Amino acid sequence: MPDFELPSTSGKIYSSDDFEKKKLLAIVFLSNHCRVSQIFQNHLMQVKKLFAQESVSIIAVSPNYEDAILPDELAYSDLGDSLEEMKKRAYRQKYNFPYLYDGKDQNLTKKIGVKITPTVFLYDNKRNLVYEGKIGNHETPNRMETSDLYQNIVENLSGPTGKVKRTKVFGTSIKFQDDLPIAERVRARNARETVKLTQTDERKLSFYLTHKTYKPKLFYVWQTEDKECRDNLVKLSSVYKIFRKRGLRVFTVCISDMDNLEKALDHLKQSQMSSFNFMVSGHEIGPLIKVAPKELQQITPFYRLIGSDGKMLIGGRGELSSDRLRVEIIKALQPQ
Repeated sequence: MPDFELPSTSGKIYSSDDFEKKKLLAIVFLSNHCRVSQIFQNHLMQVKKLFAQESVSIIAVSPNYEDAILPDELAYSDLGDSLEEMKKRAYRQKYNFPYLYDGKDQNLTKKIGVKITPTVFLYDNKRNLVYEGKIGNHETPNRMETSDLYQNIVENLSGPTGKVKRTKVFGTSIKFQDDLPIAERVRARNARETVKLTQTDERKLSFYLTHKTYKPKLFYVWQTEDKECRDNLVKLSSVYKIFRKRGLRVFTVCISDMDNLEKALDHLKQSQMSSFNFMVSGHEIGPLIKVAPKELQQITPFYRLIGSDGKMLIGGRGELSSDRLRVEIIKALQPQ
């Protein structure tokens, strides 16, 4: 097993020396945005509990160079793979094992040669590899009888078997710094997308609000004078690019007269907001008032997420929270 020294979500720096007295050490390469990694989160915590009295350690390592992840590759996760986002995942899920970050230099990831998350590497007391492969069956992720990790820990607790077992892994390809040019080309292409701003009226607004698309819709209502204008549009643009391939539709509605069109359009272009963008005069906002969150103290800015069934979901005003939006969009995109 290669030596390592990596930061964790707890703030502690972990090294291979911290686990030298353990009979077995399982290093699980895990990533926030990987759907299969998410499936096995609870299972890993359960395995950790089952061997709490044994000389066994389980650690998770996040290996992705996060800037190389494409926007739509994040569409099944509320969080990306930065260290700060790892901290949020560990806190929200109450991880009972160390969660280490190797995304900057990827030294441990490269030394071990892992390519897919999740992948397990189980080492004996002399730190010789005894198992490499999947955590378990992704169709029955919480059953110990189908858990390769659990079974191999049990087999090796009494001593080395002298054999290395390997299984085929299933999950998400790890992103390396060499993959960055691909992501940069995608971002450059996104930046060149056409941004339009169309004048609309009360009747058309009502149609877009009530028309069933069988996918969630996110409405953002704003004015160029809003102090949160630029920041909110940038956040909204990022969320849109992440989830649009899964069917999320985003509508921005600027309340203003046509004299302000160029200023509003410039805000949208600077934010790369290539969604459906409308401008409506102040006396045509009746349909928007009906869906505005009740806690509104002023008309803009506010947002409203509408489910695929037309049900009004979350809404809010003022500064947008990308975290909250992504959590709720993930929920809204789940099969009904």
